[in-house]
Amino acid sequence: MFVFLKQVFSIVLSFIFGFVSYPISYIPSNNDGDFTVKTGIFSENSIVINDKEEKITLSEGTKFDDGQLILEDTAELSFNDITHGWFNYYGITYTADAHLKGTLNYRCGAVKRSENFFLEPGENVSFYSFINNMLSGTKANGIYSLTFEALSSDKALLEIHGLALFNREIPDKYVYIQNDTYKIGVNLLWGGALSYLEDLNSNVEAVEVDGRVFVDSNAGERYGAKVVNKNVNLINRFDPGRLVQQSYYGSTGGDYESGIYMGNVWAYNPVQGGNQFGDNSKIVDLRCDYESIYIKCQPLDWAKEKEHITPSYMEATYKIENNNVKVSCRFIDFSGREPLARDQEIPAFYCIEPFNRFIYYGGDKPWTNDTLSVEPDLIFWPDAGYPKFTSLENWAAFIGEFDDSFGIGVYVPGETDFLTGVFARETTSNHDPSIDAPTSYIAVIRVMSINTFNPFEYSYYLTTGTADEMRNNFREIAE
Repeated sequence: MFVFLKQVFSIVLSFIFGFVSYPISYIPSNNDGDFTVKTGIFSENSIVINDKEEKITLSEGTKFDDGQLILEDTAELSFNDITHGWFNYYGITYTADAHLKGTLNYRCGAVKRSENFFLEPGENVSFYSFINNMLSGTKANGIYSLTFEALSSDKALLEIHGLALFNREIPDKYVYIQNDTYKIGVNLLWGGALSYLEDLNSNVEAVEVDGRVFVDSNAGERYGAKVVNKNVNLINRFDPGRLVQQSYYGSTGGDYESGIYMGNVWAYNPVQGGNQFGDNSKIVDLRCDYESIYIKCQPLDWAKEKEHITPSYMEATYKIENNNVKVSCRFIDFSGREPLARDQEIPAFYCIEPFNRFIYYGGDKPWTNDTLSVEPDLIFWPDAGYPKFTSLENWAAFIGEFDDSFGIGVYVPGETDFLTGVFARETTSNHDPSIDAPTSYIAVIRVMSINTFNPFEYSYYLTTGTADEMRNNFREIAE
C-alpha cells in the first residue's frame, strides 16, 4: 500500500512540476551556436551528461572493455530517469567503428517517448538532433535510457565521450537569408528544402492578362498591365514534392514493401520535402547565420505514410555567392538494402510556370558563345515520355515567353543530362505563382545507385536573369 501511495504521489508531483515549469521552458537556456558537448570518462557504471558524471546500468549480457561498449546485440544504457530540465535538442560525442542505430528514450512530463537516430563511424564525432515534433513545441524533461545496435557489421565498438541536453529556441518555420542580390528561404516543415528565391535587383513583377499571370523583369511595362505582385518567389511550393530539393530512388525488391503513387508501384524514395500525403520530414539539425543556412533532415518515403520515415539523413548548406545561390548536398542511407542503379535527380528543381520556355546549350562547343537551344512548347513530362536533353555546359533554365525574358536556371558541375517538362502550361492564375499548381520542372539526371552506408555529396547552383546573363553567371563558376 505504501509503495502504491508513493507512486501516486510521484505522479502528482510530476504533473504539478510540469504544469508550472512548462511555460518557463519556452525561455531558451541555450542560444544558437552554444552547443558544446562536454566530455569525460565513459565506464560501464557512468557517463557524462551535461558535464556531470551520471550513473548508468548496462543491459544484461552487454560487454564492456577498455572504455568501450562491444555491440554484438542491442545494448541499453539505463539512467534511472535522469531529470535535467526541459530540452528539445541533444548532442552526443562518440567514437565508433561501424554505422549504428540508436534509440533515445525520454520523458515529456509524465509521458514516455522513444525515437531513433543514426551514427556514422569516426573518432570524436559529434552528432546533434532535435527531438520529434520540436516545431510543434514539444519539449522533454528527462531521459531514462539509450540503446544502440550495429548496422554495418556484426560487431561494433562504441565509446560515448559525452551527452548534452539543450533547450533551444523553437525556430520559425521559414528561415531566410539575403544579400543585395537575392533573398532565399527554406521551409522547415518540408525538410528544409529550398522554397523561396527572390531576385532583388531585376524588378521582377507579376501581371495578370485575361486571367493568366505572367512574370518578367519590368512585366508591367512589357505587358502594359497592372502589376499584381512585386515580390515574386521563383520557386514552386505548391506541395512538398515541388521545391528545389534532394530526392533519391532505390529498389522495390528484397524486404522493401513498396508504396503506390499515381497508381504505380513506387520504389524506395527518400524525399527531403516529405511524402505524397503532405506530411513533414523530420528536422534533425539547423544552424544559420547571416550568410548561410545549414539543415539536416530525416526524409520521408514519398509514396508511404509518415510512419515510414526513412533510415537516412539529408544535409544541405545554402549560401548566396555573388550572382548565384550555391547549395551543397549530402545524403547517407542506413537501410542496409541492396543498391539499384536508377535515374537520380541531383537536384529536383521546380520553378514557377510563367517561365515555360526551356533554354540549354545543345551543341558540341561549350562555353564558346555558341547558339543556345530553345524548347518553347514542353508539356507534362510523363505525357511527353520523360524527355531528356544534353547540355555540355552543365546548365539549363526556364524563361518567360520572349527571347529576352527573365528566368531562373540550375547548374551542376560535370552533369550533362536534363529531364524536363511543364505541368499545366499557360494556366497560372494565382498572383503568387509559387503556390499555384502549374509548374516547370528540371531534374539534373545521373544514372547511379545510392549505396547504403556510403555518403553521396554534390553541389548545385541557381541563378537568374536573361538566358545570356544566366550563361555568363554559370561560366564564372565553370572557369
